[in-house]
Amino acid sequence: MKKDLGRVSRNDSEEIRLTLREVRGELCLELRVYSRSTHHGGVPVPDPEAIVVPVRVLVHLCRLLEQTQDRLIKEGLMEAPSPTKVITMQAGEPVTVCLGDPEATPSPNTRGEPRMSIRLPVECYLLRTPDTWPSKPLPGHVTGEIRDVSGGGAQVWLPEQFPISSHLAILMKIGEMTFRGQAEVVGVAPYPKDGYYRHNLHWLSLGHQAEAALSKLVDGPQ
Repeated sequence: MKKDLGRVSRNDSEEIRLTLREVRGELCLELRVYSRSTHHGGVPVPDPEAIVVPVRVLVHLCRLLEQTQDRLIKEGLMEAPSPTKVITMQAGEPVTVCLGDPEATPSPNTRGEPRMSIRLPVECYLLRTPDTWPSKPLPGHVTGEIRDVSGGGAQVWLPEQFPISSHLAILMKIGEMTFRGQAEVVGVAPYPKDGYYRHNLHWLSLGHQAEAALSKLVDGPQ
């Protein structure tokens, strides 16, 4: 099993890629640096060595990284992440869009899609789970909250932890419009916050009404 989960730019010629793979029968996360050089025509070439972390220790690693970030911020060694304004909505209310802090200096969108923060009730129906997922019973239907949305995906908080590569049917109301779509879980928090797990979703299929609703949210009225 091998699944690319994402990448982070290290500098102009290097990037760090995160990959989910199976090592000796155990699911692990691999962090590997890829370098571009003129010798290889600018194609990213993987470094021979990588950091491999078993998924079972991810909870402890995430906590350590969060503690490290807080410490670096307090010591002035790094800047705190810019706050994002959040619009709280109830189902059926008019949609108000706020893309970040209007007084902050604009920064490039690394996701490649305009996105917005929002709070809106959402229903999720489990369609399938990856073959590698242990035989843990999962509910077929849960309700939660969507907090971030773009044309490429969304961030939802759910009371159940669904594994990466799970497929979910998404149902929610955006203003007067009903949104229906299917998404794949591409990231999930290892532990809950206030009883809810953060899930990062990638849209797989959207109906015409769902696309129109997203366009209204992200692009605003034309």
